[in-house]
Amino acid sequence: MDAAKFLCDAQVDVMSTLELGACLRLLCRQWIDGFIPDDLHLLARLCRLDDGAMGEAWVTLSRFFPVVEAGKRANRFMWIERETIIADLEKRSDEGTKAARKRWDDVKKRQGAIPNGSPMPEAMQDQTRADQTRPEKNSSSEQQTRSDEVRVSTRKKTTKAPSQQACRLAALLKSEILRNKADFRVTLAHDRDWAVTAQRMLDLDKRQPEQIEKLIRWVQHDEFWMSNVLSMNTLREKFDQLELKAGTQAPKAAVHVPLPADYVSASEKILQERSVGGMQ
Repeated sequence: MDAAKFLCDAQVDVMSTLELGACLRLLCRQWIDGFIPDDLHLLARLCRLDDGAMGEAWVTLSRFFPVVEAGKRANRFMWIERETIIADLEKRSDEGTKAARKRWDDVKKRQGAIPNGSPMPEAMQDQTRADQTRPEKNSSSEQQTRSDEVRVSTRKKTTKAPSQQACRLAALLKSEILRNKADFRVTLAHDRDWAVTAQRMLDLDKRQPEQIEKLIRWVQHDEFWMSNVLSMNTLREKFDQLELKAGTQAPKAAVHVPLPADYVSASEKILQERSVGGMQ
């Protein structure tokens, strides 16, 4: 972060101390996860504020964190800086890999040139993968063509994109876990995987959205299961077992046991004894 530019910003300059602290916490969370949740209750927990104070602060802070996709917001400046650092690290990794391979090849050549020496074997680990090629990112051109809208990286999709319902269920599980442990680490990859798993539960397992939602809330309120079901995959794997534990299945019909023919209830016995006493 460029402290001078940040503090000299006109909108930052009019922030209250509470709003400034909340803004810095959200920027730090975006740096770690790549985004912040589009949920005012979760944002309040991340900023250590109650819902009322967060609602007042969010009037000012919301313009700093526009929506980038369903359930996610991000600050444009922090997004660009983060992507720049990641690209630089990837570039260094590729350059280091190339340099290491060159040194390896040089050693092999020297070993092969030694008289009566055994050449290095062509082992399986010597069959290296092809060099990675990553497109160069031009931050300046991106800034010229985009305003507050954040550029979302595109990847080749291998599965159907999760529906809004699946994303909502994944977000619910995340919010319930964070309610129990505010600093529990849920990454962008977790969000994506949980939504995919929720979609499979809807499509393949034929679970109803209300059924899944009810079980998520029960699990994260149960003292034992809240620490054992911390992902959508675990919830899917143990779904039937958890439903039985939660008692959400319809109860079995009561078995009627006929009474003996000579059965007399306690109240009937009392009445019989009183009638006999009156006759005497």
